[in-house]
Amino acid sequence: MLKKYLRYVIPSICSMVIFNLYTLVDGIFVAHYEGDTALAAINVASPFVTMIFSVGVLFAVGSSTIMAIYRGAKEEEKMHEVFTMNTLVISCIALFISLVSFFHSHTITKILQANKDVFGYANSYIQVLSCFAFFYIVSYCFEVLLKADGFPHKSIIGICIGACTNLVLDPLFMGPFQMGIEGAALATGLSQMMTFLFFFYHFAFSHKSHFHFVRAKYPFREYKRIIPLGLADCISEISPGIMITAFNFRINQLLGTNGLVTFTVLMYVYNLVLMVMVGTSQGTQPLISYAYGKDDKKAIQTFHRYARVLVSIAGIALFGFVQVFAANITGAFIQANTTNYMTTIHALRLFSPVFLIMGHVVITTGYMVSIEQAKKAFILSISRGIVFVILSLLICTSLFQANGIWISCTISEILCLVLAIYDIKKVHAKYKL
Repeated sequence: MLKKYLRYVIPSICSMVIFNLYTLVDGIFVAHYEGDTALAAINVASPFVTMIFSVGVLFAVGSSTIMAIYRGAKEEEKMHEVFTMNTLVISCIALFISLVSFFHSHTITKILQANKDVFGYANSYIQVLSCFAFFYIVSYCFEVLLKADGFPHKSIIGICIGACTNLVLDPLFMGPFQMGIEGAALATGLSQMMTFLFFFYHFAFSHKSHFHFVRAKYPFREYKRIIPLGLADCISEISPGIMITAFNFRINQLLGTNGLVTFTVLMYVYNLVLMVMVGTSQGTQPLISYAYGKDDKKAIQTFHRYARVLVSIAGIALFGFVQVFAANITGAFIQANTTNYMTTIHALRLFSPVFLIMGHVVITTGYMVSIEQAKKAFILSISRGIVFVILSLLICTSLFQANGIWISCTISEILCLVLAIYDIKKVHAKYKL
């Protein structure tokens, strides 16, 4: 059973981490070619990217959970109909978002609290990326469905194709072509398009896929189950964006643009760690959903235990790594021995204890989704992504000023962990798990 678990989870973690490397690579090249202010602009624009991804997650996680349950229950026709309907719906929504965001990029940049120093950079970055929003949303949706389809290794291949494309085009567009921050956005968008094409080929033409396009009856009633199940993961995905917008507002008040540069580096590290935890959750979810469909309580318990152990080990390892190599991480983005450099090292070490806790909250949310406890998953996600994080930010900055910014996420995750433990005990008592 452990071998089966790792076969799903390791590719899931790898694909999520590589997915996150798109923005990380953008950040490194933008910092090198355009400077600290442009780097801060990417941080300001990043909630737009998480919003795009969250739409894909909303439909992908909910539909993949339902499809995995139908697959476990041997109801394959219903599974195919949900897959076909979901692909059509998400494609229409993605096209709409792409058009709206392109023509209203200026308004979006204002909403994201961009100050006058970074506004031009952020607006340009968002406008170019919006042209590729369709590929962002649908490719992310397909990536989640590939795991539910039993091909987690293919998700890695598709993500690697995109990552390699980005790695080649970023220095080309920003170097010889001198396209600036627009070049970074274009490179990222084209890499997403390559990933989409690979995933689409699998579902449209591969005979090995368990999910097929059919002349569906379009059972839209299934969205009464899909949306609540996907909502929790959607909020988990968009929560860094909400957090960044709230933090940017407070940082502008306390520290100005230099503080935004420091926070940008922290968010690159945070999102990379978050992807390890989300990858664990998403790799575990189809296994638990399949076991739930078969009413196999022993398998549910075992897979959940594996997930807890894995995020514990990952959290300790990543916390230790950041504590030891904080200077090296900072040096990849900011010139050494500057004020920003020293401030960021200090902030990174204060911030990193959050890595010890966040994984347990993320996998608990995914676990609740897997066993159709949508309400509990939603409450936990909205508490983590909005309520506790903003409350902690306000309290900590009132008490500790600038240092309060860097410790507030840890306080927020502790509050969420208490809620997560309560939910698990309640569900296990109800289902005798």
